[in-house]
Amino acid sequence: MKFNNVRIRLVVLNAAVLFLILAVLGSALFVHMRYRLYTETDEVLRTAAELVASHLDEQSIMRQDQPALEQDDRLTYIFRDAEGRIKAQSPANAFSEAQIDRIIYHQGISSYETIHIGENRYRAFLAPVPQAPWDEIESVTVLTSLEDDDSTLHSLLFDIITGVSSGLLISIIAGFFLAGRAWLPIRNAWDKQQQFVADASHELRTPVSIIRAQTELLLRHPNHSIERESDNIAVILKESRHMGKLLEDLLTLARSDSNQLELHCSLFSLDAMLLDLTKQFQLLAVIKEIEIHVTIQETMWLLGDESRIRQLFVILLDNALKYTPSNGIIEVAVRASLHHVSVSVSDTGIGIAKDELPYLFDSFYRGDKSRSRIDGGTGLGLSIAKWIVDAHGGTIRVESKPDTGTRFEIQLPRKNKASL
Repeated sequence: MKFNNVRIRLVVLNAAVLFLILAVLGSALFVHMRYRLYTETDEVLRTAAELVASHLDEQSIMRQDQPALEQDDRLTYIFRDAEGRIKAQSPANAFSEAQIDRIIYHQGISSYETIHIGENRYRAFLAPVPQAPWDEIESVTVLTSLEDDDSTLHSLLFDIITGVSSGLLISIIAGFFLAGRAWLPIRNAWDKQQQFVADASHELRTPVSIIRAQTELLLRHPNHSIERESDNIAVILKESRHMGKLLEDLLTLARSDSNQLELHCSLFSLDAMLLDLTKQFQLLAVIKEIEIHVTIQETMWLLGDESRIRQLFVILLDNALKYTPSNGIIEVAVRASLHHVSVSVSDTGIGIAKDELPYLFDSFYRGDKSRSRIDGGTGLGLSIAKWIVDAHGGTIRVESKPDTGTRFEIQLPRKNKASL
């Protein structure tokens, strides 16, 4: 429900922003078009008035037979004397005197005006006429109907409203779809984080409870010697170490997720590091009667973070040693190509079920056999191993069959481009 509410708010916000943008652009287009239409109309009126004033005489006005007056049938001419009285109009009787009286008259001043006559709107231009050659005509007013302009503007306004409404509807529909697609990885990351926190709390609760219980037992017998309470103290130490290892792994994963961990890359001998590691694990393998075989083709140099690469193979060898029974075999093989180094760590251990393999690198994942707190694991080792491989630009794969064994295949680039 929480994610749905956020999704709805996100869609509404995006739709509101888009509506505002479209409304502003549509309004700007409407205002610009209205300005252009009215400006063109005013220019037509001014040109017609100047033409009439410069080419007509009083007699032709009275006869109304001058061809210049008939150049545009959309125009109406009204002539006044110095007292503002109507001397003539063309076409004749286009308007009644009552209608003409509504037109503002200013003696000797040019002016534009928009007026309503009946149900129609008209644009009028009043222009004074020089005294010569006329004696009685003082001004000419040219009118034209704004019906065509208003019709164009109404059509444009309808188109803008339709476009804005359609855009808003499309943005809402597309917004729900795109928000759902974009929100999916965020929701998955949130679910993983919540699961991670829950698992971490569960893992920490056990050692904390054991340490508290053992400490309370010690406090019940303050006079007992350390030797007598050595078993309880050993349990406390063991759980403290386990909790410390868990916190260290949690901090590593948290920093890796937030990109706070940086690789300190240098050129090092991978084969020498693996030989040293397997030699250390040989001591532990002898106790469990496990053989460790190492196959290395040649001396190999790798550009990467040596400490992190070492941590990677410690995790893999430690897992192989834990889940391989006595008389088992662990094999480490290294192969090199021109651009990559491949390292495989395989064992003859208990194996992993096929349906568990996709979740093997998830934090705190424990299969029925592959991970167990009893063996001292934190459930974070393979997650850290995958992060180390990914940070070096490599790949890690796992193949396993129950009661047969497990094989990890790691491929690392010989040169890490991110570190150059």
